[in-house]
Amino acid sequence: MLYHEPELLKSDMPLNGTIAFWNARKISSTNIAVLEAMKWRLSPKSKRSKTEPFCVMDLGYVHDQYEHWEKTLPGVTPFYELVLAQGIPAARILFANPCKSPSDITFARNTGVNRMTFDNEAELHKIKQLFPESQLILRCFASDPSATYSLSAKFGAHPETSVRLLECAKSLRLNVIGVSFHIGSGARDPNAFEIAIESSRRIFDAGIRIGHSMRLLDIGGGFSESTFEDMAASIQRSLDFHFRDINVELVAEPGRYFAAGAMTIACEIIARRDAKEAPPSAEEASNMLYLNDGVYGTFSSSLFEPSPHPRVLRASGVFYPQPAAGDQVKNILWGPTCDGVDCIAKDVELPERLTFGDWLYFPDMGVSYPCFLAFTDLMPAYSTCLATGFNGFASDREIIYISSNPLTIGFLTKANKIMYKEQTQ
Repeated sequence: MLYHEPELLKSDMPLNGTIAFWNARKISSTNIAVLEAMKWRLSPKSKRSKTEPFCVMDLGYVHDQYEHWEKTLPGVTPFYELVLAQGIPAARILFANPCKSPSDITFARNTGVNRMTFDNEAELHKIKQLFPESQLILRCFASDPSATYSLSAKFGAHPETSVRLLECAKSLRLNVIGVSFHIGSGARDPNAFEIAIESSRRIFDAGIRIGHSMRLLDIGGGFSESTFEDMAASIQRSLDFHFRDINVELVAEPGRYFAAGAMTIACEIIARRDAKEAPPSAEEASNMLYLNDGVYGTFSSSLFEPSPHPRVLRASGVFYPQPAAGDQVKNILWGPTCDGVDCIAKDVELPERLTFGDWLYFPDMGVSYPCFLAFTDLMPAYSTCLATGFNGFASDREIIYISSNPLTIGFLTKANKIMYKEQTQ
């Protein structure tokens, strides 16, 4: 196995979430690249703290996901958290919040972000007052009841309301250019996309009859790797049937599709409590392992999603030990705070011998720690707002950016230079 030694920023540089760069130039497996990076991070070669949790982000995985997207949904452009601060041109940004503050609309106008969504009449009157020349996209109701996170209760105009809103926009001399929907994050039912796309075409036709220049369809997000193939096939089939006779710009908002598998989180076990010592109020007798990260840090998704399942990074000084037969026991994983809600997972089977000083790692954690594909901030998107300093625990996390794909090595080098420049200014 060949790989380049990590390209590091100065190890003594005071960073708000320190960064290392690992060029896995000849490593073909994403998993191997991540494992090697974590092993290096805890080795004597690394001068980093050996007591703080850290993250590994593989940009090679993100690149591979993008290539797969282009092959599977070639006519649909993915929009991924494009913001002005990252140098993205305003013309490429879609302000996809249907209910915006007046100051946000004014900011969008002043910075040239012309495209924005709406789903109610009050929003139309607000936009008429503050940004009448904007290009509007009607957010319509869509829902997958089986989705992990439903958005339909908060956003989206029902079909009968949509026509009235299109007429209202026309009377206000506002320009509606398209339709958007979002069936929910972590969607599972491909039929939900078919229903939403069919409904969108009817609303498109109504908009054209009313006199709007309808030319954009945003199919939202909700994609996960496990269901993507079925979802994509359903989407492509529906688009070919309902929009084959109209020239329309197709966009989507994939988040977890790119982020989930890109991030791995590593944590140290800081304390252990045997099952026989469990408090009387415990639901069942299980060993309790206390980690140096929890739901107030990078595991906030544990409160809403299926519990993550860790693997052993290092035990008794041995990296990635093979479990012995009959060695697995059930554990409850707790975060470091004093809050009883700070529970990462229950009924987790791990080797019985694990104790403080050993390390675990959690793959596929980009949902709770989504990656932001730019390097003008020190943390991936959402992490600083989801992680807190509750109980005095640091919310910053060290991130090791790696690439398991040679095509993204140049991007890592560029990112390294950007980071170094920002930290020395």
